[in-house]
Amino acid sequence: MAGPIPDVNGSAEIAAEPNSQSRLVMTPPGRDAGDDTDPGALISSLNIEKNSEVFPEKDVPTVVDATGSLADSDEDGRVATEDEVRDLLHVVDRIPVRLWVACIAGILERFVWYGATAPLQNYLQNATGGEVPGALGLHQATASNIVNALIIGSYIMPVPAAVIADSFLGRYKTMLYSAILEAIGASILFATSLPVAIHEGAALGGVIASCVLLAIGSGAFKTTVVPFIADQYDETEFRIQIGKKGERVVTSRELTITYIYNVFYWAINVVGFVADATPLLERYVGFWLAYLIPCCLMWLALIPVLLGRNYFGHNIMPQVVAALRCGVSGGFRMDAAKPEAQFAHGRVVPWTDSFIEDIKRSLLTCRVLLLFPIHWLCYNQTFNNLISQAGQMVTYGIPNDMMKIAGAISGIIVAPIIQKGLYSYLTKRKVEFRPIARMTVGFIILTLSMVYTAVVQKLIYQAGPCYEAPLACSDSHGSTVPNQISVFLQIPIYFGGALAEVFCLTTGTEYAYNHAPKSMKTLVQAMWLAMAGIGTCLALAFTPLTKDPHLVVMYAILAGLLGGATVLLWVLFRHLDKAKHDADEDWNGAPVFVCRIKAKFRRNEAMDISSDGSVHKADMRIAVHAHGAIYYRILSLDGLG
Repeated sequence: MAGPIPDVNGSAEIAAEPNSQSRLVMTPPGRDAGDDTDPGALISSLNIEKNSEVFPEKDVPTVVDATGSLADSDEDGRVATEDEVRDLLHVVDRIPVRLWVACIAGILERFVWYGATAPLQNYLQNATGGEVPGALGLHQATASNIVNALIIGSYIMPVPAAVIADSFLGRYKTMLYSAILEAIGASILFATSLPVAIHEGAALGGVIASCVLLAIGSGAFKTTVVPFIADQYDETEFRIQIGKKGERVVTSRELTITYIYNVFYWAINVVGFVADATPLLERYVGFWLAYLIPCCLMWLALIPVLLGRNYFGHNIMPQVVAALRCGVSGGFRMDAAKPEAQFAHGRVVPWTDSFIEDIKRSLLTCRVLLLFPIHWLCYNQTFNNLISQAGQMVTYGIPNDMMKIAGAISGIIVAPIIQKGLYSYLTKRKVEFRPIARMTVGFIILTLSMVYTAVVQKLIYQAGPCYEAPLACSDSHGSTVPNQISVFLQIPIYFGGALAEVFCLTTGTEYAYNHAPKSMKTLVQAMWLAMAGIGTCLALAFTPLTKDPHLVVMYAILAGLLGGATVLLWVLFRHLDKAKHDADEDWNGAPVFVCRIKAKFRRNEAMDISSDGSVHKADMRIAVHAHGAIYYRILSLDGLG
């Protein structure tokens, strides 16, 4: 559609440009939308001031949809009004197919990770021929350190991987090559776990090489795939949608992103449930078959990666590092890294003022994430020490490293209940349950789980035949008779971990994505993943306590640390939930129509005009509301530098 559309007041015309996006251009009376326009004159002629009256307060203006076409007020998909946003039920939007394709790659890669790590503690810790399956016989402390090193590598790698992505390979090639590296690592782990390889002494070298490749591949893959998934949903406005019963509802980006990550982590729990069954293969067939399945699936995961080639963007890590260096040298003030400040010292930098503002916003987001290493320190007990704890208990023929399946089953059950039950219930009653509150609840639940873990360990030490030396006394008959206490006492630990994952890890991923500037979502996601690596590094400090009879003390210390982190999270950051609520009221009042003011200058650049009449290379939207006031916001401000 092209040509002028008279606005309701007759004070300006709205012309729809005949391009692929049909962007709307507001021009004053008597001027053509394509004329070169002085920005100050345009602002003056439009007489745009914040909260200035454009429509009579009682008049309801015509609705113009995103394509510039006139639409009925109740048309499905149109932008909602302020009253509709306030009064109607908010729901999850429709999810594009390409998003689910991206999810498949991430889900398959997670299966490989869980399938490879599930049997690893036993593979390293125990020797062949015992009651508990094993291969290398390195004992618990050494085995736990190797597993922790693998986890550390996988969560620290995202930051250097982001630098490599920009400096050498780009985001897509980094993701592709990291998937290939992970596939090679899984292949080496499978090949060296064959009985003949173990017999010939190749297992230790193979597991070290595969752990290095798995850490590099998994870390680099995760830092790109997580924001890439949410990027496939690009709707930013509240829109009307017709519900199943014909009622009008409003789609919410925040609810949709929450839903996307909840589904993603629910699917990860499903594949984790399947992957945690690999110890059955380890016990009744051999480690080689347990590692063959992850090997095959990692190569299969390359298919959706190849299909997503056209959706990858650019990574800006080197400029971020350089800007941070300037900020540090300027007295730990990021404003010292701005182009004007650098120019005053004789340096010309390639970034803009808004780039520095984006970094400042990212750093503010990362403040909340700084408490998560303690959370990861406790959560990661399921990968090592809880497996060893299960080996000290009566397992009724169940492999001790298969008890993690209780966590996957719990996640499969509780995630839909929380998403479809709790969240929907609170939304219908307009009770806000924002990210900081959700994460605090998750911290509380995991703290209680750690307290319960200490209690279970105490009960193990109180049971015979070996009491405080499980599997290490003569009555264990060669480490074949555990202390007589049921392994099913561990189930509440895994259930609490699953609840904490839904409230903390899913919300943390969502928070890192939603609160990061568009240009730095990969960076903030890398920092979020790095918190897990730091948490695993902290686990190394507990190595002296990861042996009997000190495990009760270790779990008690972990519970105390996480309890303190919970208090800090709520006390220091609860105001951010309120700040987000205020921002929603300021900026998410739904527009009757949204347009972009654009003027063309001598250089024929598309420039936007800010509220004070200055010119910016920006994406500024002016949202005209039914109640007659104009509100405007700058979505991305690049400045002229």
